[in-house]
Amino acid sequence: MLLAITFDFWNTLYKGPPDAAVSGQRALDVQQVLLAEGLQFDQQTLSDAFKSAWREAYYSQRVYGRDPGPRGQVAHLIKKLGIKRLLHPDDLYDAYTTTLLKLPPEINDGVPETLESLGERMKLAVICNTGATPGLYLRQIMKKDQLFDYFSHLVFSDEVVCAKPDPGIFKLTVKQLGCPPEKSIHIGDDPITDVIGAKRAGMKAVWLAPKADWRLPEADYHIKEVAELLNLVAG
Repeated sequence: MLLAITFDFWNTLYKGPPDAAVSGQRALDVQQVLLAEGLQFDQQTLSDAFKSAWREAYYSQRVYGRDPGPRGQVAHLIKKLGIKRLLHPDDLYDAYTTTLLKLPPEINDGVPETLESLGERMKLAVICNTGATPGLYLRQIMKKDQLFDYFSHLVFSDEVVCAKPDPGIFKLTVKQLGCPPEKSIHIGDDPITDVIGAKRAGMKAVWLAPKADWRLPEADYHIKEVAELLNLVAG
């Protein structure tokens, strides 16, 4: 009997705003902080530094299962730009991490109705690899959108250091839920971090892939809409 479902955040619960819009806003905010510090960098230089910081974090998460977190990304950014000293380093961190509070993501189709139905029958949790936006702000977004209360636990990689696909973050979550892995299922869009990560932790895995017309061998189930979870649970 299934006792718990854990959800990926990005492209599962939420659809992010266009990357170009997010990158542009973040670059503008960071640029203003640096100008206030008497430092001037063009958009391309900032863009290259952002990409370098994210690549390092992305590699660390997927290969080593460890998350340097937004503070690690900002430290990388500072080093990449050759900045020796900042009078107000927290201002730079805020500029880098609060972009999605200005350009919030959208709830994915069918999510609220699915969570309401599932929450009446089993425990729910979120397992999220954070990027430039820390779990602190993702919680705020979920509270604003009235999704927060559906979940017993929210596990963000920047807060626990461990990141998907490391099985440790899955095991930590189901332990907090009080459920054994074999009676828990994880849903997400990423074949590696979500599907393989969950399977390595002893959970069942649901691959959410709206545009895929093939099956992923490692996944127990393939669905194209979050609402299809209701049929899986009913079955």
